[in-house]
Amino acid sequence: MMNMKISKPENTDLLLSKEENQEIEGVDVPFGPPPEEYSYRCSHCKCEMAVNEAIIDVEIAMAKFEGRYYEGFMPVLGCPGCNRETMEYVED
Repeated sequence: MMNMKISKPENTDLLLSKEENQEIEGVDVPFGPPPEEYSYRCSHCKCEMAVNEAIIDVEIAMAKFEGRYYEGFMPVLGCPGCNRETMEYVED
């Protein structure tokens, strides 16, 4: 049998006072620092772009899985300009 009692608002943790629950307009709540981006350039068509660190992390994990990872490894990526695996990391 279910309990049909109604909880009092002051007894619930989910309901906060209005002052605590208000957000300041125009202020974003951060989700951490923005992702790091790495500069890549195609050796064939010279297309340049910034690549998100998540893509680099996946490629490094694949290299470790396949046994071709080494210290300082930066993967070669596919180029959206010429559709070849020729995008290489460019140090700034």
